[in-house]
Amino acid sequence: MDFSSVSVVRPYEQIVKQIQQAIRDGQLLRGTKLPTERELGEQFGVSRSVVREAIKVLDTMGLVESRQGSGSFVRNSTIESISRAFVLSVSPDAESVERLFEFRQILESQAAGLAARRCTTEQADLIITAANLLMVPADPNDWSAFGKADGRLHEAIARASGNPYLQVAVATARDMLQDVVALFVESKGSIDIAIEHHHRIASAIANHDTDAAVAAMTEHIVYTADIVQSQLAKNRPLTLSVDPDPMIPRH
Repeated sequence: MDFSSVSVVRPYEQIVKQIQQAIRDGQLLRGTKLPTERELGEQFGVSRSVVREAIKVLDTMGLVESRQGSGSFVRNSTIESISRAFVLSVSPDAESVERLFEFRQILESQAAGLAARRCTTEQADLIITAANLLMVPADPNDWSAFGKADGRLHEAIARASGNPYLQVAVATARDMLQDVVALFVESKGSIDIAIEHHHRIASAIANHDTDAAVAAMTEHIVYTADIVQSQLAKNRPLTLSVDPDPMIPRH
């Protein structure tokens, strides 16, 4: 009889595998603080020294960052690396911005369609909640707050698509247009229209209406692109950038 060799897996390797999978699945998001060594030891049923070894490996892999006196935090180096690769491939001019919006349209329309097909009740509730939060009156000059709320909605939709690669790509494309929100909100009435778009998108996803979700997201991205291009035509500055600190949430 032919037998295959038996591989011995060390306890810390099993911990690395589980945490790595949790990061890939979106269960552990970038910037999330991991439980303490003692807490992880209790969860995995191992000693603190085994947990410490696993954290060292994850740190070497670039998946977590250990901070003296603060603990260990998730840092999804995959997103950062892809973002930097994208930035090197484009330039901050109107044509590149237009192409980037085309890219976003493909990604986010697909994400919305998949989310409508695959989202759980909990995910649909999160998307509806995120859309509703955008309606809360805020300082009209605080474009950063609107941008963060908008980002949470799009991130929730990408996660509900059930495709981690799509989620990374959507986050990357949005990161490269951080200055877009500043230009967008300066266009009179644009926020109100965007809020209406968001509610149509969220409603379609919650109702599992794939066609409507794709159509609503496409309309939203095209509208946003038109506003931004209009502002760029007025010689307004725009940069394509990557968050320099991968530990700070980008949305």
